[in-house]
Amino acid sequence: MSNDTPETRDTTGRFLKRAAEKAHDLHTVSDEGVHPMAKLLFGWTETKHIGAIMFWGLGLLGAFLIVLDLFVSRHDYFTFANSTGFYGLYGFAAFTFVVLMGWPLGNLLRRGENYYGDAGGPPADVDPDRPQGPVDAQPTYEGDE
Repeated sequence: MSNDTPETRDTTGRFLKRAAEKAHDLHTVSDEGVHPMAKLLFGWTETKHIGAIMFWGLGLLGAFLIVLDLFVSRHDYFTFANSTGFYGLYGFAAFTFVVLMGWPLGNLLRRGENYYGDAGGPPADVDPDRPQGPVDAQPTYEGDE
């Protein structure tokens, strides 16, 4: 990367950062282990009360949408779908069901801890008493002469 900016000093006599140094700082991980772009995009999540702000903000948004649902006329086939807040409650119930079904599905699909054998020992299907051939020996195949 060419650096066309002149070396200039500020009022205290220090050299100002050049354009190449600024560009280098944009993609270099800091001492904290945080990439500057991540700090730029997600730094707002480190503010003091962000959890409470997001909780109450989403709660107010949900309440606003339920109040707004009072003024929307629905023409659904099922009468219970016309009730206020039905789609919000239905979505929450479906989300809760999917999250809670992850636990039994994980138990069903999960392998045992020693499924592939002990990590420190030889594989279970290898006989440790069987002599091994020389390392540089070529394997023989059926039909070789």
